[in-house]
Amino acid sequence: IRRILSDAGHSVVEAENGAVGVKCAQQHRPTIAITDILMPEKEGIETIRELRRLQLGVKIIAMSGGTSAKGVLYLDAARTLGADATLLKPFRKADLLVAVNDLLTRG
Repeated sequence: IRRILSDAGHSVVEAENGAVGVKCAQQHRPTIAITDILMPEKEGIETIRELRRLQLGVKIIAMSGGTSAKGVLYLDAARTLGADATLLKPFRKADLLVAVNDLLTRG
């Protein structure tokens, strides 16, 4: 994801888990945060809830894999709790770039 976004001209800050990701979001104030649903330390649903609670104005893309049914259920929950876009893994490079560009143009 970092490589795809960097190659497309986006600035990227990486975090190894949701807890670090929230701290990075507070420090760097990104336009978009991309979170996996299943992560160590702070899973994606918690991360989304905390980013929304902090009111940083960040747009959120949530992604999940596993079986389609479980992934879709997780992503439905993520959208309900504040994700602006979702991606079911595996996704194509183009799908990621479309989601990012769509959120950037929404303003």
